[in-house]
Amino acid sequence: MDFSECPSITKCPFFNCLNLPGTANVLKNLYCKLRYEKCHRYQIKQRGAAVPETLWPNGQMAGKEQRR
Repeated sequence: MDFSECPSITKCPFFNCLNLPGTANVLKNLYCKLRYEKCHRYQIKQRGAAVPETLWPNGQMAGKEQRR
């Protein structure tokens, strides 16, 4: 298993709009630092498609109360 970080970790817009810092840290550790190839955002970007800003790494969409 490759434990390299996601190449987009520093510029991912999802974490700039998420208003749940604890959840953001868990998601970053799970998806961005350990298994970024499992991230739905990364997968969509790799296909060349536009990634919705509010798409969570697990494929869910963030609600209004979760965004800044």
